[in-house]
Amino acid sequence: MARRNRTRSRSRRDATAARRATSPRPVERDVAARPTGYRARGSVTRLGYSRAAGAPSAALERASLMERAFVAKDFRRLAITVAVSLALLVAAGLVESAILAR
Repeated sequence: MARRNRTRSRSRRDATAARRATSPRPVERDVAARPTGYRARGSVTRLGYSRAAGAPSAALERASLMERAFVAKDFRRLAITVAVSLALLVAAGLVESAILAR
């Protein structure tokens, strides 16, 4: 059986008490513009090479192969969808011109 977190239920306050208890809005401050060369601390720009060193493991190779296959299938499905929609658009145009030509 799943363990339940036992907490005491909160009592409901009436609407007027809830409205009175709200805190005032904080005063907005003018935020100073960041310098043009600003870069957030901790963010590292990488130059296009991988950080890993050494040969990849077999499990990693399998996972990357499965991911590439999934992406290829996804692009194939997208291409089929675009081709079918274009064919339907052309067919609808031909049907419309045939109907309106009469």
